[in-house]
Amino acid sequence: MIYAFFPIVAAILYGLGFSLMDRALQVTNVITFMLVDLLIAIPLILALIKISGEPLSWEFLNNKTDIAILVAAVAIPTIGWFLTAYTVKNISAGYAAFAEVSYPLFTIIFLFLIFGIRNFDWHLLLGGMLVVTGSFILVLGQLSKSG
Repeated sequence: MIYAFFPIVAAILYGLGFSLMDRALQVTNVITFMLVDLLIAIPLILALIKISGEPLSWEFLNNKTDIAILVAAVAIPTIGWFLTAYTVKNISAGYAAFAEVSYPLFTIIFLFLIFGIRNFDWHLLLGGMLVVTGSFILVLGQLSKSG
């Protein structure tokens, strides 16, 4: 049941991370920031293997569809993280955090379109649309301020 708290802890860590990223990108560029991210991720993964006892699994290599899904599942959020870092570098962490908060609605849409998963109701869709509407208002405000 402890896993139920992980998204809240992750949100707290993301908030702290965005705040720190805002400062870090004032002293370096996005490419260097992302390379340092990679260099830190490798020892963390090795520590997780040691702590959890969960081994690396290469079974996905037996199926081309599984390979494609895993590569896409890693590459697409990484590209999103690059875009977020560039937004933080060029606008602000606060703007980036609020603008990207619409991803839960897109998650639901893609779960439905790609995998046919329909385990959501109108409350979730309405809330998601309100979040997306708020994000677009934020983006439009930034565009009018910049242009």
